This record gives sequence, structure tokens and C-alpha cells, in this order.
Amino acid sequence: MGGGKPVKNGYDYFHGRPFGVHVRHVVRKSSINLDAEIKLFTTPAQRELYESLAELHAIIVTLEFLEKAFVKDSIPPSSYTPTCLRLLGQYKTILGNDSVAAAFEDLDSFKYRYNIDCPAATRRLQTGLPATVEHPPGSSDDSPLPKLTSAPDIAAQVTADGKWKNVSPKAAAEATQNFITFMDALRLNYRAKDELHPLLASVITSVDAVTKGEEFDGRKDIVRWLIALNQMRPGDEIDETQGREMLWDLERGYNSFLEGLG
Repeated sequence: MGGGKPVKNGYDYFHGRPFGVHVRHVVRKSSINLDAEIKLFTTPAQRELYESLAELHAIIVTLEFLEKAFVKDSIPPSSYTPTCLRLLGQYKTILGNDSVAAAFEDLDSFKYRYNIDCPAATRRLQTGLPATVEHPPGSSDDSPLPKLTSAPDIAAQVTADGKWKNVSPKAAAEATQNFITFMDALRLNYRAKDELHPLLASVITSVDAVTKGEEFDGRKDIVRWLIALNQMRPGDEIDETQGREMLWDLERGYNSFLEGLG
């Protein structure tokens, strides 16, 4: 063997390796620091976007717990309503940012992306109204039912024929003005959701402050229109027929409201 010819460089296909040369295996160290914090953002604008999305996530989850607590009577309506209104307002305010709205896309997409299953919160965000406004105590689709909650102060304001007494003049004037403002907006051909929704929300909120959620002729239609506007996308508009129907429903509700004031 020692007197043989030197082995030439080549490749051993049977063993799958080179021969005749010294093969050096170089192990390179990874340049990635496994202990380093991974940042989702590199600019202040990106940081603000992610924080806004995190706040939307928190609002949806919080609203789900709030709805469940209200259904179980773990929270009284007097605490539920302002809390729900505040969460709904925060939700709409955050989505008022164009970049956040673009990243959010829509509620169903956001829930799917982050694996959120909050059916009660979804219903509340779609209606845009607290349950106490959408379904006031003692209301029914067919006929009025007795109150299920104990509210002596409310009962004292309702007469035998269903009209309200002991109403704050300031609250009644504010509700009346909100009615007139909204109807004037329709007559001036306001059609965009962004224009109509805040005005109609003010109508139902101020009216409920007077009636304490008592039903009157036309209230269900006002709530129905408010839900319809809430489900529209920003910039969407109602058509001329919808505008006429909405005005007719509001005028009917306004006249009924005035009759209830006595």
C-alpha cells in the first residue's frame, strides 16, 4: 500500500462522500439572538396601530362579560347602560381612524384572525345599542307587559293611560330639540350614515332619559333605524325612499312622544 500510487481526488458515489481530500465542516453560529425581544413595530405609527387593535380586542372581550353579567342580573341596568354606552363609544372612536379601520377590516374578519368567540358582544356591536335601549323593561312586540324590575321612581312617572308625569323640563326640551334636529336633517337631504347616526343616537338617548325606557308609538321604529344605520359602513348612504320612510317614522314617534308628555 505504501508504494502505491497516491490516491487522486474524487467522489465515492457508493458511500456518498468525497475521498482523497480533507473535508472541513464549518459550523457557523447563528446571528439570531434567541433571547432578544421580537418587536411588532419599528415606527411610532405602527406602534399606535397595534395598540389600537389591542384595545379593540379588549373592548370586545369586556363587552362579552358585561352582556353575560347583565343577562344573569349580576349588574343592574343603571350600571349596565352607561358602561355599555362607553364601550360602544370607545369602539366607534378607535375605528374612526382610517389606518385602524383598514387593518381591522370588519368585525367578523377581526374575530376570525384573533380567534375571538364573543356572540353576545357581536350582537351588541352590530346593533350599536345597549340591551336596555333595544329592549326596554316592560316592552313587548304585541302588548304591554307588567314591569319585571322593581323601579318605583319609574312607576310614579307613568299614569294609568301610559303618559309620563314629573318629567324634567330640561330633559323634555333636549329630547324635543333632538327630534327636530334629526327631522330637519332628513328634510335637508342628509343621507350618509356618518351624518345621521350620531343625531338619531342622541334622539333615542334623550328620549329614554324622559320615558325611562317606556314604549310609545314609534319607538321601535326609531330603534330599528338606528340599528340599520349602525350596520352600514362609514360613507354609506340611505336612498330617497328610505329617507322618506325614516322621516315618516320619526314624525310619528315625535307626535307620540309629545302626547306622552301630557
